[in-house]
Amino acid sequence: MNNRRYMVWGLGLALAGAVSCVDLDEQLVGSVTTKYYSTPAGLEAAVNGAYQQLQGVFGREQFMALSEMGTDLWTLGDQTSYRYMGTYDAGLNPSVGEVSFPWNGLYQGINTSNAIIDRAPAVVGMDPSVKAIRVAEARFLRALRYFTLVQLWGDVYLTLHESQGVSTDAHRTPSDSVYDAIIDDLDSALKYLPPVQSQAGRATRWAAMHLLSKVYLTRAYKPYTVAGDFQRAALYADSLIFNSGRALLPNYAALFCANSAADPGGSCDVTGLDENNSEVLFSVQYTTNTTQYTVGSGNYLHLVYLSFYDNLQGMQRDCNNGRAFRRLRPTLFARSLWQRWTDTVSGSPTAYTSVLDTRYDGSFQSVWRANWSNTGACFQGVGAARGNGYSAATCPSGGFPTFGTNCTNGAAMVMGDTAYWQPGRILDGLATCTPSGCSQTWRQSHRYAVLEPCLTEPCPTQTTVGQYDTFRYPTLKKYQDNGRTSYNEQDGGKDLVLMRLGETYLLAAEAYLGAGDAVTALDRINTLRERARNKNAIAPYNAPGSMNVSAVTIDTILNERGRELLGEQMRRFDLARTGLWNRMTDRGAACNAGLAPCNLEATSFTLPKHALYPIPQSQIDLTTGGSAAFPQNPGY
Repeated sequence: MNNRRYMVWGLGLALAGAVSCVDLDEQLVGSVTTKYYSTPAGLEAAVNGAYQQLQGVFGREQFMALSEMGTDLWTLGDQTSYRYMGTYDAGLNPSVGEVSFPWNGLYQGINTSNAIIDRAPAVVGMDPSVKAIRVAEARFLRALRYFTLVQLWGDVYLTLHESQGVSTDAHRTPSDSVYDAIIDDLDSALKYLPPVQSQAGRATRWAAMHLLSKVYLTRAYKPYTVAGDFQRAALYADSLIFNSGRALLPNYAALFCANSAADPGGSCDVTGLDENNSEVLFSVQYTTNTTQYTVGSGNYLHLVYLSFYDNLQGMQRDCNNGRAFRRLRPTLFARSLWQRWTDTVSGSPTAYTSVLDTRYDGSFQSVWRANWSNTGACFQGVGAARGNGYSAATCPSGGFPTFGTNCTNGAAMVMGDTAYWQPGRILDGLATCTPSGCSQTWRQSHRYAVLEPCLTEPCPTQTTVGQYDTFRYPTLKKYQDNGRTSYNEQDGGKDLVLMRLGETYLLAAEAYLGAGDAVTALDRINTLRERARNKNAIAPYNAPGSMNVSAVTIDTILNERGRELLGEQMRRFDLARTGLWNRMTDRGAACNAGLAPCNLEATSFTLPKHALYPIPQSQIDLTTGGSAAFPQNPGY
């Protein structure tokens, strides 16, 4: 969202759209356009276009569905129309857009990179060092796209040269060969990418090093692993950590929200947010400046993780709290990952008084502040009655917030004061509350709505006991974007971070564990946990290292990835890489209570079928030889 844009979006589009290797009905590029993209200006425009095409994949709802929905951490909100992505039922088939849209977008970007790499040698009048960097950027972007494809679909079509016209010949290349091509691209990119770029959003040596570490780590689990893959992954991760000059931000929440320390439980303010901070390695660039983006290509993720708030007393939909599409809801296991407080012993004088792991509040919104009388483009507009207190007339269906008909508190809302609170726990530390929730009496003593966690999965469709349901649940605020121009605007301008140093530490930890060095793996994990520790916590947690873990397994690492990277479009890849699909399929009392990873709504998930997504049917139909030449993944 920053003002340091590196590209004029329109210049790369003529090439990018015209030479897509996926739409097999595309026409040949006109000769004038072809000649232009073989000039220095044209090559620069093509590279810009290769970056721009990232917007159409990674910041869109379809890719979110592929990468996060239906994992051990995310299940379904009430407005998810493509529920099959979370349940894995027969609706998940080769014809759905959630599969074909990202597939097509990734291959369009690959063909743009292919064109750049093929045409660059003939470009004259361009500084050779600049040309080398631009080709390195194209190879980095091609590697990123192929790495995404091979993880989601397995054997995919590997093409390393530009397609300019109608082509119906394609075949599935074995995954080990795809990995070889990815590594070759990244090795080449590392030779020429600079450590720092003058324009925000361009690939750097450190981004390539991060990606190469992750590629080696992922291949290390495969049957075709090459000896030393874990060690190479650790080497590249540590080279980045210790030699790049990049650094973890002291405040985790500052990765996503400005002024977060002043209101840790509130919505995410992006005003003044440093989107190119010392932790960010690579991000997809977005903006709310309508002269610099195509309508419909903004960052869409600010919509999908939000829950229902805007029909409550004191509240209206606005830019701060967002437009809630209610697609993803965190599982009980996800909500139970953090040791959020230093003391959770009921009746203790310090119970729930001191935060320990700051990443919960850095990830979730827990307080909504009354805004009903505000006006302007960022506010929906509601009547003055929305400021009234809760009474029999203002309690909506289901009795929210008292979940009965005795809505008698009546105290009027106060602008800027709490209108809705999710404490994130059962309020059993209060005398008038029980382990199953707060009493009607306690609720009536507060003017605002209170919603506590549901105690078992699955949460109810609509609560009648004052606990989370499929409408209202913890809101992930990492993508909230109050820089949008209106309260209903779907095109977000907040940059989408794809690689950051926090994950590099976790890649190093996993690689060292795989290489048999648990001591170093622990050190890398505990560095992140120390960053997350509340330095002002009560004793003994105010001491450095007091939130460290003392042992590490692959499950320890996956849980830590959940705490650190929740919602950052990585969970499906984590499960696929490690093969820990049991975190989807395990059932039992521990699962129901949130003590073990599971997803109770993923009822049709089966292996090996759902370890990969289906090849889009359109790809098979447009390939000469059909399914014989381009076979479908097993089970679809």
